[in-house]
Amino acid sequence: MKKMTRFSLIVVVLLVTSIIAAGTVWGYSALRKVDATANDNIKIYYNGELQAFTDTDGSKISPVIINGRTYLPLWAISELVGVDIEWDGNTQSIYLTSNAENPANTGTPKPQTSPTPNTNTSKPSNTTNKNKGTIDDPVKFGDTYYWSAREEYIDNYASADYSFTVLDVQPVTLDYIESLGFSLNSNASNFDYAMVTVKVTVSNAKVEYGEEFMNLPFYRRIWGTETPTGQYVIGGTDFGFEGSLSDKAEEAVLDSKGFIKMIKAGEVCEFSYTGKAIIPLTKNAENYLVVEKDASLDYEDSFLYFRLK
Repeated sequence: MKKMTRFSLIVVVLLVTSIIAAGTVWGYSALRKVDATANDNIKIYYNGELQAFTDTDGSKISPVIINGRTYLPLWAISELVGVDIEWDGNTQSIYLTSNAENPANTGTPKPQTSPTPNTNTSKPSNTTNKNKGTIDDPVKFGDTYYWSAREEYIDNYASADYSFTVLDVQPVTLDYIESLGFSLNSNASNFDYAMVTVKVTVSNAKVEYGEEFMNLPFYRRIWGTETPTGQYVIGGTDFGFEGSLSDKAEEAVLDSKGFIKMIKAGEVCEFSYTGKAIIPLTKNAENYLVVEKDASLDYEDSFLYFRLK
């Protein structure tokens, strides 16, 4: 692991400051107001190269002055100096990891690219994905994938930041599936089956109109499985048995009386859940778990692919 440079240490300070300022649902006692001034004239150079920071919508990001000190968003600096960032909204914890593949501190400036404005495919700004999540570059087993989405939900719109991790995969038999109370059709023996355990986090979750049950607009549906060669099986059972993914998603948003919480327009919520699903597998082939990422995208772009081994 690389030693943290003085510049990297500044990132940590920026990180803590930004989280205190940006806290929402959890930990109100940690919030405090500050007077800040954006200064468009301040220039940032890295390894002698002038840097231009832009947000995910393409707008310019300017340094902010607070009590005589200069601040920038953590994600902008972290990408320059080679630090991967993970944010756990449930525990208000930030995890920093040195990224050996990043060209930081090598004397070679990192190229600047302009983000695509107004898309739903960008990941939350304080995270780093190691894979694209496509069928050609699936998420590695055990890795966490982060993204943001704004989708139509019935007659409403829901937006949130998400993360998804495959924690465990265990083969299961048809007898075991029947023991859970499920009926199997005549084609069931044409496939293998596995029980997957996954963790989902939902943060910065909002609806735009009225109110909705908190779990439903943000539930990530398992589409099925697909092989690297394009063979696929649509389906998966994520309900109806102890520890199922849908049950755990509901449990995560129950109030003290056991009722599902509601989210109203203008409110923000965060929750996470870990649950199980039974998935069909193409026999004698490597299979990827396919999860619905963003229903607002074109069909082929709306899914994420996760390795199962």
